[in-house]
Amino acid sequence: MKRSMKWTWAVAGTAVLALGAGLAQAANGPGVTDKDVLVCSYQPMTGNESSYFRMGKGADAYFKYVNDNGGVNGRKIEYRMVDDKYEPARTAQIVKRFAERDNCFAIVAPLGSAPTVAVIDYVVSQNMPIIGAGTGAAKPLEYPSKWVFPLYPSYKDEGRSLVRFAKEVFHAKTIALLYQNDPSGKTHLEGIKSVLDKYGVKLVSEQGYELKEIDVSSQVLAMKNAKPDAVICSCAPEHAAKFYTERKKLGWNVPVVNVFFGKSPKVVDLAGKDAVEGVYFSTIFRDFDSPAPQIQQAVQILKKYYPEESPDAIHLWGFTGAQVFTEALKRMGRDNITRDRLVESMESIKDWKGSVVPTITIEHGNAPEHFLVRDMSFVVVKDGKFEEFTPPWMK
Repeated sequence: MKRSMKWTWAVAGTAVLALGAGLAQAANGPGVTDKDVLVCSYQPMTGNESSYFRMGKGADAYFKYVNDNGGVNGRKIEYRMVDDKYEPARTAQIVKRFAERDNCFAIVAPLGSAPTVAVIDYVVSQNMPIIGAGTGAAKPLEYPSKWVFPLYPSYKDEGRSLVRFAKEVFHAKTIALLYQNDPSGKTHLEGIKSVLDKYGVKLVSEQGYELKEIDVSSQVLAMKNAKPDAVICSCAPEHAAKFYTERKKLGWNVPVVNVFFGKSPKVVDLAGKDAVEGVYFSTIFRDFDSPAPQIQQAVQILKKYYPEESPDAIHLWGFTGAQVFTEALKRMGRDNITRDRLVESMESIKDWKGSVVPTITIEHGNAPEHFLVRDMSFVVVKDGKFEEFTPPWMK
């Protein structure tokens, strides 16, 4: 009888321990173990938009730095990047695996407007946080969900700012637009058209190009024939470089302002300094030659983990998402690491200056209150370098 009682208590004790372990594990969210946290990202590692993989490299470099310095509250951050080639159908398959097979805790610093628009409904349906996606397309930026934390201002707002820039800096009465025929370019177009009457500007030519179409010579010729006073280029770096090359060939010295996601040293490298001299770009980040310690630290981190990279703003997109996620994870402590608590921790970040972004404040609410970056500024190319430029309304 005593032996039977001992066996019963032993079994009961084992069950209690197992239950306790199960409860401890249940207290944490998907992708969280005692040793690490799994976060995921889709990136154009190959394909026509592969230059944007710099965003993924920036985030990955920062996470590697965090892990090499002990991780966060005793856990390492496993950053799993998968190549979607900037193809939305491929992105959808990848994100489904992230949620249903890999059990990723969150998606951090993914790249692309069309890919993000394609998956945002599904991501939100899975109650999975998506932090710092590289897109300014309207849908994810306006999404009525607490799980969405956009990286930067809407392309619609940027489009409005660029019309104002053309009017007040170039004194333009007519403009032409070259844009990527996807959610990013279409959102720019929507913003541009919404303020034409306000600024007394006429859009005389709007030329779209397809993502896989690098040759934009016919579009450039059509814009030149429309004789605009200025051009807005809603172009990725490769397409922007092709535009400036064609503009130079035609001897067309029309003033141009380019959207911020096209700002890259690669534009100068591909088109040549002469072709890009005097072109303006909008921007949302400090340049890597800034003396700010956060920027200089980012330079050193990128050089260590990706020594072949030439640092530019797109790397900083990745740094921003990775840094904010890391800060939120740190504030959560060791236990009860859940997605709901991650959202609460993100929303606790106020006037935080520990990122490559000067100041970050995240409000309580949905995507429109969750921007990591809110302010936009401008630069101009002089002798192949980007120099700060202050338009009249910002002085």
